[in-house]
Amino acid sequence: MLGGCASLAKLPVDLWELISLRHLDVSGTKIAEMPAQMRRLKSLRTLTAFVVGKSIGSTIGELGELPHLQGKLSILKLQNVVDAKDAVQANLKNKNDLKELELAWDDEDSDDSEKVSLQPSISLEKLSIKFYGGTNFPNWLGDSCFSNIQVMRLSNCKYCWSLPPVGGLPALKELYIERMEFVKTIGVEFYGRNGAYLIQPFQSLEKLEFKEMAEWEEWIPSGSGGPDFPRLLMLILEKCPKLRGSLPCDLHCLKKLRVDGCGVLHDQGATATTSSSTSLNYNSLEELEIFQCQTGLLSLLETKLLSQLAIRHFNDIQCLPNINRLQSLSLWNCPTLSSFPEDGLPTSLTSLTIVECRILEFLPQEMFAKLTSLDYLFIHNSCDSMRSFPLGIFPKLTTLEISCCDNLESLCLIEEGAVLSHLNSLEVYACPNLVCFPLGGLPTPNLTQLEFRGCEKLKSLPEHIHTLTALGNLYISNLPNLESIAEDGGLPPNLRDFTINNCERLRASSSSVGDYSNWGLQALVSLEVFTIRGRGSDEILETLLKQQLLPTTLRTLIIEELSTLKSLDVKGLARLTSLQQLYIYDCPSLQFLPEGGLPPSLSYLCIYNCSALEKRYHWAKIIGPVYLTFNASR
Repeated sequence: MLGGCASLAKLPVDLWELISLRHLDVSGTKIAEMPAQMRRLKSLRTLTAFVVGKSIGSTIGELGELPHLQGKLSILKLQNVVDAKDAVQANLKNKNDLKELELAWDDEDSDDSEKVSLQPSISLEKLSIKFYGGTNFPNWLGDSCFSNIQVMRLSNCKYCWSLPPVGGLPALKELYIERMEFVKTIGVEFYGRNGAYLIQPFQSLEKLEFKEMAEWEEWIPSGSGGPDFPRLLMLILEKCPKLRGSLPCDLHCLKKLRVDGCGVLHDQGATATTSSSTSLNYNSLEELEIFQCQTGLLSLLETKLLSQLAIRHFNDIQCLPNINRLQSLSLWNCPTLSSFPEDGLPTSLTSLTIVECRILEFLPQEMFAKLTSLDYLFIHNSCDSMRSFPLGIFPKLTTLEISCCDNLESLCLIEEGAVLSHLNSLEVYACPNLVCFPLGGLPTPNLTQLEFRGCEKLKSLPEHIHTLTALGNLYISNLPNLESIAEDGGLPPNLRDFTINNCERLRASSSSVGDYSNWGLQALVSLEVFTIRGRGSDEILETLLKQQLLPTTLRTLIIEELSTLKSLDVKGLARLTSLQQLYIYDCPSLQFLPEGGLPPSLSYLCIYNCSALEKRYHWAKIIGPVYLTFNASR
């Protein structure tokens, strides 16, 4: 198998001699054309791709002599078919064991596309056509005799004026249409006919996608008298900027709808509860995503079964309507949105994401108690009026992320003695005015991940951080005024991964300069990864090594951007008897490694952009059996 050999550009010229070869996988390669005389490989069962060449003996006609092909076949570079007779000789029509077929031209004008007859077997189940250069699709495409086709993809057929009549394919379940640049109208030709009569189209279709249809303006119903998509479960419309009018009516099975970048599409003012003949019947809709569209589509929010809602890039929405069964709500870039529904959010809500909604008022306190199921909360550059976030208001919350909230000053507790037993991830970053935490520390006994980044005024971490016995990951970064992290009992005892980055004022303690023993690092027997980086970290690392305060269990040490670091203490490094990986990045002043050598357990040493160090040593003498990479990509 050669699949995935990304640099492979050519197969052996004598490949034809492998007359017993049964499987040839060339997917994911750069092969420009097939070698000559492929027709001799008559035992071949699997051929993932045939790249049509211009040379004699590498034409598409070679496929006609391979009678046992089965499974999936991609025929690529069809623009190289010079003689239409070669396509006929490929005999695709009689290859009944082929179930998946891709027909692809290159991304260039292929004026002869319509002359190439590539009708496949009626046993085909999946068909993909890419970069077809004709103005009309072949007559066989959409013929109801292809009763086994379940999946079809038409992509980049930019000169076709209309779509093929695929509505009559009885087994078609998934249809993907993208980048058809000349299509302006989708009408009755799309749905198919039985002689002179319109048929009931798309009897099996469950998923329909239209993407990047730049000129598409009108979507006309079939006029068959019944629903055009009676079993459709998922409809996706993306980047169809000229599509006007309304969505199809009577999609009574539809469960997911995504409309993105369809700026003039609307819903005729109809809702799921109206009864007029033109109303939308989306009574089964559960997931709705509306991005960069008219606000008229928001009437779909009244669908009774809606459980997941995502709204992005709306400029005219002020308040959300009441949605009773909602489980997931995502609001992105709604600059005029100012309030949640009058009755509050439903108790069923488990996930809430708020991004770039700056004038939105965060949930009033009377609504807090209702959200007893909320599991995930992410707030980014939103809710400018929020100065304090009340921890403990959502009893089931497991993940809390707050970022770029410029006015946030504190994380607080509304009820004294509250315990956040479900919270296991807390991340706060780019909140420049955050200065304080609840008195007595975080009541989060099951917290496993804690991150603070880019909080410029923060001077200390929460009190009694050592009581967070479940904490495994602690990340502190770009906290220029942070002075202490563990003055009242040390670090959490079960840390596995600890990162310090650009905390230039961080010191050992207020009472003992240069003594970091109160952090309790040496006792952290679970600590495996320690990363120290950036401004102010030079002194910390030098002291930790000199005082032998790093735990012997450490497996990975990452040292980065320590501009004044000149050497690594020999005893402190040698004490790390479990160290396996050592990374040293961007330390231009580092000149010496320990003269006694590196820890014997070390198996990997990576040095990047440490010019003084690289010039000084003959590495073979120093590193012994260690695998060394120099200036490897990071």
